[in-house]
Amino acid sequence: MLRNIDLKRLKLFKQVADCGGLTAAETALNINLPAISAHLAALEASLGLRLCERGRKGFRLTSEGQVVLAACNRLLVSLEEFRSEVSAVNDRISGHLRIGIVDNTTTDKNCNVVHALEKLKSQSRDLEINIDIDKPFELERAVLDEKLDIAIGPFHITNPGIDQFSLYKERVSLYAGSTHAVFHSGKPVQLSDLVGRDYVTRGYLRESQVVQQHVSMHSCAIAQSLEGIAILLLTGNYLGYLPDHYALSGTFNDTLRAVMPETFSYDTEFKIITRKSKQPTRAVAALLTLLLNKE
Repeated sequence: MLRNIDLKRLKLFKQVADCGGLTAAETALNINLPAISAHLAALEASLGLRLCERGRKGFRLTSEGQVVLAACNRLLVSLEEFRSEVSAVNDRISGHLRIGIVDNTTTDKNCNVVHALEKLKSQSRDLEINIDIDKPFELERAVLDEKLDIAIGPFHITNPGIDQFSLYKERVSLYAGSTHAVFHSGKPVQLSDLVGRDYVTRGYLRESQVVQQHVSMHSCAIAQSLEGIAILLLTGNYLGYLPDHYALSGTFNDTLRAVMPETFSYDTEFKIITRKSKQPTRAVAALLTLLLNKE
């Protein structure tokens, strides 16, 4: 029978597995390599199983380790459900809430995540909130794998295992740095001025298709974040799409300009997603209510 210390070591083993190795897990666990290795060895001795291979050849879960990891995931989910049910008896929200969201949403007045979390926290001091910032497809995978309880982003999901709820729309426009050549011709920008211009796209979206509907540009750079796109735009060498709320925030001090927004603008729908087969905890249900009702 597992002792309490073994449960803690199971959580450590899960973190190591999720990070893909002991070294990568050091920061997440905030303990050093020898201590991580010692805990893993103690867990293996307790279970009588070799969970993973680690050393100069790298990290790899054994077949036994894969079985234990899957069982560990189920156990932790069950523990969270137990905690939620007990909290419900006391009419109290507690436990853990794991949220995923895409980068740079706080400057959008339509995004009420901050307000919703403020209200949720005021309902319980015992709730531990973890937030991950990632790309939409990574967030979707994490929800399906039960590593996240809820995620928010511009999802285009057809997976039947996901429940999704419309949240708000984000306005996105084509931008250039204020030093870009298209702004120094002394006349309004025309479609012909954009032909063949260097263009940067966000890796997980398809803005390049929107551009190509109107004019042929040279797609020659990819950034996986809004910050990456902004950096390239500020060089004055590229055009690219950014959310208006982000580009027009005080961060850039008018160093970014919209390019023909009447033509090169569109709305992206932000959604909340959860795992369909999973009964929401009180914390998840409460957050959904606050987000969707904008209380």
